[in-house]
Amino acid sequence: MVQTLPAGNGSFSKFDRIIADLTDTGFSICDNFISPLLVSNMALEARTLHKRGAFRHARVGKGASMQLRPEIRNDRVLWLDPENPTAVQRPYFLDLETLRKEINRNLYLGLFELEGHLALYPPGASYAIHLDRFIGSMERVVTCILYLNNSWQNEDGGELKVYEGNEPSTLPLPLQVLPHGGRLVCFISELFPHEVLPARRDRLSLTGWFRIRS
Repeated sequence: MVQTLPAGNGSFSKFDRIIADLTDTGFSICDNFISPLLVSNMALEARTLHKRGAFRHARVGKGASMQLRPEIRNDRVLWLDPENPTAVQRPYFLDLETLRKEINRNLYLGLFELEGHLALYPPGASYAIHLDRFIGSMERVVTCILYLNNSWQNEDGGELKVYEGNEPSTLPLPLQVLPHGGRLVCFISELFPHEVLPARRDRLSLTGWFRIRS
């Protein structure tokens, strides 16, 4: 069974716990990675940006091959600049920078930069099974998904469903993860096919990918 990690306490920090999981299984769930207040503030800012029309229909593919494929993915996204976050986002991105350095120090992955976007899934929206690493690309190495949904209930749906990939895993796959506010899911991008199941209410997340030099 996958251990759902609480926020760090004592000398064993939330970063230590994530590193231990990535080393062991390549997959980690850390609850309360950020505070409930920061979850609320980030969610409010994201919803405000959405109401102002800043989000766009998500596309699939890469570069010139990107296209709208609503039968595959029908959420709305806003791409972010991690080097210039908003004042609200800054504490989270500082935590991610600490995590990047700790991963490099312990796992020697050579993570160099972060790309990321906010994603809003309206009720009924989904994202079909996919891998985060593009075919023929080695750039995306570690995926980090932060959920921004306060008071999420089991009946709200919207689970991240994780499958076994080409390499055997010790995880009890397939695994379904509810998008509770403050929960951070991290995994090795090339190992785990996954999908987003439909939800019964708006579902917010901030997804980032640690990359190596292109």
